[in-house]
Amino acid sequence: MNTKRSLVPFFCIVVIFNMAASFAHPVTPTLIVERGLDSSMFGVALAAMMTANFLFSPLWGKLCGYMPTKRIMLICGVGYAIGQAIFGAAQTELQVVGGRMFAGIFTGGMFTAFSNYVINTTPDLKQRGQNLTITVTIQNVAGAMGYFVGGMLGLISVEASFIAQVITLASAGLLFFFICMDDTPFKHKPEKALTLKEANPFAAFGAAKNFMTPMLALIFLIVAVGGIGQNSFEQVFNYYIKDQFGLSSAYNGIFKAAIAVVSLVANSTICLYLIRRTNINLTFLPIMVGSTIALGAILFFDTLVPFVIVDITFFAFNAVRLPLLQNISASMSTPETSNSIMGFYQSMNSLGGIFGALFAGLIYDFNPLYPFMLAFAAFVVATAVSFIYVGKYKAAHKQEAK
Repeated sequence: MNTKRSLVPFFCIVVIFNMAASFAHPVTPTLIVERGLDSSMFGVALAAMMTANFLFSPLWGKLCGYMPTKRIMLICGVGYAIGQAIFGAAQTELQVVGGRMFAGIFTGGMFTAFSNYVINTTPDLKQRGQNLTITVTIQNVAGAMGYFVGGMLGLISVEASFIAQVITLASAGLLFFFICMDDTPFKHKPEKALTLKEANPFAAFGAAKNFMTPMLALIFLIVAVGGIGQNSFEQVFNYYIKDQFGLSSAYNGIFKAAIAVVSLVANSTICLYLIRRTNINLTFLPIMVGSTIALGAILFFDTLVPFVIVDITFFAFNAVRLPLLQNISASMSTPETSNSIMGFYQSMNSLGGIFGALFAGLIYDFNPLYPFMLAFAAFVVATAVSFIYVGKYKAAHKQEAK
C-alpha cells in the first residue's frame, strides 16, 4: 500500500475541517459584546468546551479500536456542527455554555481520530512521524487561515461566520466517511466487545494504567500545563485586541493569517529537521524555552505592534512544540495502546485548555494583563518539567549503555 499517496485525500479534508473549526473564533468577542453577555464568557465558553473534550477524548480513543475511524470522523463532524449551531444562536450565558459543551464532546473525538487514523495507516515509524507532523501542521496553519476567513465573514455579520462553519463542519464529516479508507485491517482488534461500563468516560481514564509509564506521565504533564499557557494567552489576546485596541474581527483574522505563514515555514523546516535528524526527546527542550521567553516578553509591552510580534513569535514556537510532543507520545505506544494513548494525549491538551481559558476569562476583569502572566507562569512550569524529563531520559539511556 502506498500510504503516502493514500493519505493525501485525508490531509485535504483535514485542511477543510480545521479552517472551519476556526471560523467562529474571531467573531466570538463580537458575539459576546453584541448580545450583552458577561466579558468572562470569552474564557468560560471555551473552558466548557474543553471540559467535555477532556472527559470524552479517552472514550473516543477507545472507540477507535472498535469501529472504523472514518465513522468516528463522520459522527464528530456532524456533532460538532450541531454544537456550533447552538452556540451561534445563543442569547444567554447558559445557552453559550450548553452549545460549547455539546460541541466539545465531538471535537475531542475528531482530533483523536486524526492521530489514530495516521498511526493505523502508516506502519513505517519514520513516515508515521512525518505524517503526524503534517497533521499537526495542517491543524495549526489551516486553523489560522480559518481565523482569517472567519474574520472576513464577521464583517458581514456574526451569523455569517457561524452559518459557514456549521455547513462546512458537517460536510467535512461526510467527506471523511466517503473518501477515507477503512483502517480496521491495519489496527489491533480488541479481544472483547465494548461494555457499557467501559463506555463510561471516567472508566476510560482508569484504563490509563495499562499504558502509563513515568516518562509518559511527564510528557502528559508538559502537554497539560503547556495547554494552560497556550489557551490563556490565545483567548485573552483575541479579546484584548477587541476590548483594549477596538479592532474588528478582520484584524484578528489578519494576525492569524500571518501566524499561518510563519507556522508553515517553522514546521516545514525546523520541525521536520528535528524529527528527521535529531532525538526529539532532547531537542524539544529548546523549543519549550523559546516559547517561554516569547510569553515573558509580552509583559513588557502595552502597544499593539509589539503585542502582535510576540503573538506571532510564540505561535511559531508553538507550531513546532505540538508535533514534537505528539510524536514523543506516539513513539511510546504499541499497536495495542496507540488508540488509547492518542486519546489520553488529546485529553491532557484539553485539560490544560480548561484551566487556561477559564482562568483567563475570570481574572481578566481584575487586570487585563493577569491572563498573560498566567500564560507565562504556566510555560515556566512546563519548561521546568521538560528539564526533568530530559534529565531522566539521559540518565536512563546512560544506564542502558553500560
